[in-house]
Amino acid sequence: MIQKIIIIAFFLPLSVLAQVGGFYAFSFVDIALSPRTEAMGGSAIAIIDNDVSLGQITPSLLNNKMHNSLVFSFTDYLSDVNLIGFSYARKWKEFGIFSIGIKAINYGEFEYNDAVGDNLGSFSAHDQVITFGLGKRLNEKFTFGINLNMLNSQYETYHAFALSSNVSVTYFNPEKEFTSTLLFRNIGRQLIKYANTEESLPFDVQLGMSKELKHLPFRYSLTVHHLNQFDIKSPYKLTSQTNIETGELEIKEENVGKTAFRHLIIGGELNPFRKNLFVRGGFNFQRRFDMSLSTYPAMVGFSWGIGFKVLRFRFDYNRSAYHLSGSPNNFSFATNLSTFGL
Repeated sequence: MIQKIIIIAFFLPLSVLAQVGGFYAFSFVDIALSPRTEAMGGSAIAIIDNDVSLGQITPSLLNNKMHNSLVFSFTDYLSDVNLIGFSYARKWKEFGIFSIGIKAINYGEFEYNDAVGDNLGSFSAHDQVITFGLGKRLNEKFTFGINLNMLNSQYETYHAFALSSNVSVTYFNPEKEFTSTLLFRNIGRQLIKYANTEESLPFDVQLGMSKELKHLPFRYSLTVHHLNQFDIKSPYKLTSQTNIETGELEIKEENVGKTAFRHLIIGGELNPFRKNLFVRGGFNFQRRFDMSLSTYPAMVGFSWGIGFKVLRFRFDYNRSAYHLSGSPNNFSFATNLSTFGL
């Protein structure tokens, strides 16, 4: 039992890095693969276009423009941790737009030592998510979507499995270039447990909006996450310090304003020539507050990225400042198979 707890405790921070404070299983499901999403602060739930990767998290964004679209993604996460994935969408008669996606996380190989340090071999650790989604247009301005996520986790000999679902509704006004989405994320439960205790999934209610400016090729995005939980500060963040004069430990209480700003993600996307080049940027308050060092915050919380189209392909890249010790790099390339006659 102790060995099991140690292994789980080792990998948990990798999965929950820069996520909401607390203890949840399968938090790796929230790690974004899309360079576009990450470049805009880690959330882009209110953008309707032909980017099929956006529909994997927010199924109501699935639309006819995504028909027969395919995207492959790769993330150089932290240390030797890598993520790969793909997404595909296809129109399914009158039922709507169907999508499938796979995300796999490989944590690498680790030495397996006993209590006295003798090497007993090695073991691996990995997580996978398989997603099936469906988006349906309700009328001219509203769309609805739902998906099913199959979550699998294997750390050495310890295995867990869960089912979850994302449900979303999107409002789109094409005349005003305004989009708004309400997303219920990670509704589900654990079916196979790591240990004897069932753990909760990282449930999250999000509200997002985006608007494209009329006279400038720029789109801005705002997302408010974890509407279901106000206090989301990380339990690992240092909240106490020693008073030099008295030698006593003092607890630093966070004010209400700072706690409220933790829920906000802002992002922007510039299409300077209204054609094939995109420049993106974003800021995640939660990452900034939880992952930065008070003495040297640097650029923690900021993210940026670019995207460009060449012939039949779209390439995207982004870099996000999670912490001074690590900044993930996301890559993807996408195409529409119909342009190849498929």
